[in-house]
Amino acid sequence: MCFKCTNVKTALKYNEVPTRAALTAMITRTVKFIDANKTLSTPEEIEMTVNELLHTYPCFTLSDWRLACYMMAKEAFGPYYERLKLAQFVECFAKYEQLKAPVVNTIRENERQQYERETAEALRYITPEFGTEFNPIAARVQKADWMKGEDRLTYDEREEMRQRDKNRTK
Repeated sequence: MCFKCTNVKTALKYNEVPTRAALTAMITRTVKFIDANKTLSTPEEIEMTVNELLHTYPCFTLSDWRLACYMMAKEAFGPYYERLKLAQFVECFAKYEQLKAPVVNTIRENERQQYERETAEALRYITPEFGTEFNPIAARVQKADWMKGEDRLTYDEREEMRQRDKNRTK
């Protein structure tokens, strides 16, 4: 469940020890996989790298961390030239964020358009000028003759018609 779009800050808030252990394991696995002479070697360096990446990229999910580390291992962001320190991790995470940005923008745009469609649909049933145009029930209702256009009856004329109707029924 932890890899299903959970933000790392949220995951740290609810389960700090397992989340921090997973992030540290990802960084450690990446360091071990990439054969570099100058690399993160002490636990303090790895901890500092994890903390810096958490501070710099708080909006990344655990899946983003995993994918960024995997792409680093594949050298998708370029070769490391025998050096794998904090700066290289920050640079690779920045490149990953640039790759991810168009996808996120597309998702946000689709969410915005869906919200606007839902809002417009809700307003059709609330706003009177839309009522007869899109509401199928309101479209079936016809205005009374005395309410139509220029031939509209005044209040006095309507009262007179009511009185006539009452007199007829008596």
